[in-house]
Amino acid sequence: MMNVQAVSSAARWRPPVHQPTLKLERDERWSDFQEVLNLLRFDGQVHGLNNDYQFRRRRLKAGQSALTMTQPFDGLYVVRLGSLKTSMTHVDGSEHVLAFPMRGDLLGFDGVCKNKYASDVVALTDCDLIKIPAAELFSPGRGCNDIERMAYWAISREIVREQATYAAFHSTKSEARVARFLRIQSERFTAMGYSPNRFTLPMTRRDIGNHLNVTLETVSRAFSALDNLGIIAVERREIRILSLDALRNFES
Repeated sequence: MMNVQAVSSAARWRPPVHQPTLKLERDERWSDFQEVLNLLRFDGQVHGLNNDYQFRRRRLKAGQSALTMTQPFDGLYVVRLGSLKTSMTHVDGSEHVLAFPMRGDLLGFDGVCKNKYASDVVALTDCDLIKIPAAELFSPGRGCNDIERMAYWAISREIVREQATYAAFHSTKSEARVARFLRIQSERFTAMGYSPNRFTLPMTRRDIGNHLNVTLETVSRAFSALDNLGIIAVERREIRILSLDALRNFES
């Protein structure tokens, strides 16, 4: 006969509540600290890397919202897979596209200042995000200063990148901005381990124009000019760069 005390104990038992730092083996819903460092291409130092730290993943379908303006800040997100669009909507209803985050980019850092996100983030393709909870960054007595160090480094990198992008796209003529945009996309795909000469743009031409502060017609005209010159070949959203040198020359 089964021991009554054992049955009673079993009845009272409840599974433990998952914490952000709980070690889970072979669970595709979680990523370890090393994977996050690799995705960010973190080149700083960590002290006694602890892969017991696990971060939950969040999966999105194309068109699904990842973050919204004024949403309370609950953490940072690292793009593991997919492409997204970050934008701001002004009071008159117009949209300005800020960036097109891809694998290894950081999302949500604009939410730290006022404890709420300052932009909308929408998935352009199916995406996989890794969440670094606010509790792991700012709570007293947090268990891993390396997480904080990594986050500050990644936030600084994104700010520097945004500054460079602003300078690059506002100091050249309209059609040259499109050429520069394609060259930068090539470099980003290269950094992710993909071909620098052939890739598919996840965003629309309207989004590109919005991002570069040029019209849709300017984007289309620039694509056609680059195609006619034999610098690129365009097939809908698929881009083949036939000469990176010529593309750079077109920027000037």
